[in-house]
Amino acid sequence: MAIRPDKNVLNEHAKFNTVDKYKAKADENPIQVADISAMDISLSKSRGYSKISLDMARELSGNPTLTQNELKDLKEKNVKEPTGKFKQ
Repeated sequence: MAIRPDKNVLNEHAKFNTVDKYKAKADENPIQVADISAMDISLSKSRGYSKISLDMARELSGNPTLTQNELKDLKEKNVKEPTGKFKQ
């Protein structure tokens, strides 16, 4: 069997190329699900929480999925329980 430069495997059928056959197409914009943890809620009750930025809130709570809209809700005390994967 002849070795072809466009094929990595000798017994591979000619109509398939290695990219289409073996690699799944990855999403270019994966959807990230944002969650509010119990730590976020407890930190929102602390003094001075209304003045912290999104990056600081993520760092303090250890929740990298926190979004700006959820931070706004936490500052306005609209959230009473954890959501998403933190909900029990």
